[in-house]
Amino acid sequence: MIKNIAIMRAKELQEHCPEGLVTQELLEDRAIVSVRLHDRILETDFIESKRSIMHPRRCNEYYDVLGQGIKLGIIVPRKDVEQEKSMLKRIKGPDRLVVIGYDEELGYRPVLV
Repeated sequence: MIKNIAIMRAKELQEHCPEGLVTQELLEDRAIVSVRLHDRILETDFIESKRSIMHPRRCNEYYDVLGQGIKLGIIVPRKDVEQEKSMLKRIKGPDRLVVIGYDEELGYRPVLV
């Protein structure tokens, strides 16, 4: 399912930035989708599974991305959206952070919150 979500999200990002290069990195239990334009990363989205969402390393990676001035996208199971938002509550603005929920049974049907 994570692979399918990464493909769908990559298509969305490509539509929003047609001149950008969208890449996908599929890991064991998560995926990372990035948009690069003129040798600069504009956005990095982490697609988390039920399992990967439990890893404490995630926050360090998120803040690392934000610290580089890159927009951060977090895509998690719908039931975990509020927890993600509260974890990163001090990060404000749609140009910095977006949290998207997906339905674990239906797949990627983004719910932007």
